[in-house]
Amino acid sequence: MPRFQRGDMWTAFATADLFLITTNSAIRKDGALVMGRGIARQARDRFPGLAASLGRHILNTCGRLGAYGLLVSPRWPEAKLGVFQVKQHYGQPASLELIRHSTAMLCAWCAEHPGAQVALNYPGIGNGRLHREAVLPVIAQLSEQVTIWEYPPTGKENAPTPFLGVAHEKP
Repeated sequence: MPRFQRGDMWTAFATADLFLITTNSAIRKDGALVMGRGIARQARDRFPGLAASLGRHILNTCGRLGAYGLLVSPRWPEAKLGVFQVKQHYGQPASLELIRHSTAMLCAWCAEHPGAQVALNYPGIGNGRLHREAVLPVIAQLSEQVTIWEYPPTGKENAPTPFLGVAHEKP
């Protein structure tokens, strides 16, 4: 079972061995990955050229609106950023089937890298519009080397629900 943490996931960037952000596979006309909201937008803003690089990689892996699941930088561990696919088009709700696929790929990656600590934002909620309760059984198979991050509630969520399976302190 993964560990769960509330707060700003970027605080774990320096210590994580693999820092995964949730993304889609919608490629703009200029070849860049659409990264317009949530942690994907934050990563795009922090790392100039990231959207273009990911767009090229996704086009070569599965094509526009394809299913890649999990992409880890070919320069890992020096480059620790990776992407965990939750949807194909950015305007769609997240897909539990894609989250299952991405989770299976992450489980396999973790088995190959048992000492690596992984940070992942809670997949499919927020801009993905899924409920935690729907996603939790899928991601529960991840190992303890994965920490699932979630921002504290803002009070604007579609369906406020408790953070399942975790005792946590208030920030």
